[in-house]
Amino acid sequence: MIFGRGRRKGGFDKTGCSVRMERTAAGPRALRRGFLALPEVVQQGRLIVESQALQWGLAEETVENAVLVASELLTNAVRAAPYQPVSLRMALDGDGLRVEVWDTSPVRPKASVPDLSMPEKPLPDDVPDPGGWGLGIVEFLSMQHGVRAEFDGKSVWAVLKAELRSPT
Repeated sequence: MIFGRGRRKGGFDKTGCSVRMERTAAGPRALRRGFLALPEVVQQGRLIVESQALQWGLAEETVENAVLVASELLTNAVRAAPYQPVSLRMALDGDGLRVEVWDTSPVRPKASVPDLSMPEKPLPDDVPDPGGWGLGIVEFLSMQHGVRAEFDGKSVWAVLKAELRSPT
């Protein structure tokens, strides 16, 4: 499924994810990848962000930060709109590296306080992670971040300082 409007060429890759090449103001330094909001999307998104950031020649710290931000944003999208379309977007321009995730839920994410209490007895392995760290991590690693309403959902975005890899 291809999402949005405009002049695009797209299709599906071998994993069944939509792939879209776009003509953007950012030129060739822009990427959009569509998925269904399943847990494995988070790992796929990490790999895509890492690969693209390395292709753009970004410094290791920038790549690591972008991977972590994308991971947190995708995790929130999977929780907000399970089994629905989500889209990972990246753009590199003079303002920095923009990482954003669109999902179909209109509900804006809220920062929460992580549960730092220690359990009094051992917990079973299948107890879910209490969470609460995601948006705090995004805020810490980004120069700017926010949420905007979009057609049929919202985008949560962050702009990171984009340092280039030093020549060796």
